[in-house]
Amino acid sequence: MLPLSQSSGYAVLAMSCLEDPGGKPTLVVDVAARTGFPRPYLSKMIHKLAKVGLVMAKRGNKGGVVLSLAAKEITLDLIAEAVDGSEWRNQCLLGFKDCTDERACPSHTFWKAERDHIHRCLKDITLEEIRTFEQQSRGWRLADALPERKAKPRAKKAAKPAAKKPAAPKKAPAKKA
Repeated sequence: MLPLSQSSGYAVLAMSCLEDPGGKPTLVVDVAARTGFPRPYLSKMIHKLAKVGLVMAKRGNKGGVVLSLAAKEITLDLIAEAVDGSEWRNQCLLGFKDCTDERACPSHTFWKAERDHIHRCLKDITLEEIRTFEQQSRGWRLADALPERKAKPRAKKAAKPAAKKPAAPKKAPAKKA
């Protein structure tokens, strides 16, 4: 059981596609294509990251998204907090709502130490290291570890029926005299 959400992992991957401040802005649609994330989901995530100051978004011609800080200054802890908040640091391994130092579940002591260790590691790992890892491992990328997404078939437009020849008027049956 990991203390971070899948959304935090997605944010790390999306941000690893962006350039440092002053670099060329990347379109959200391009990040979506590279990562395989749905564009609306990615747009919401970028908005959340921009709100806390990790990315800058610019609209219009020559617009896009860039990192607000150099990738070497952005830690995984900053990204996780932007996406998940700081609540993950106090979550019980077994899921109990009222697990605290005063009222500890059987796994509390172990999990508290592990959470602290994970938090220290996340503070030490930078986005630059993730980006370097992705560039060095040409045979494998973080995006490849994501569940495979099947393309939804597009609805085909109905073909227009061929123009029918007007039917010949029906002859009335001959009357018998």
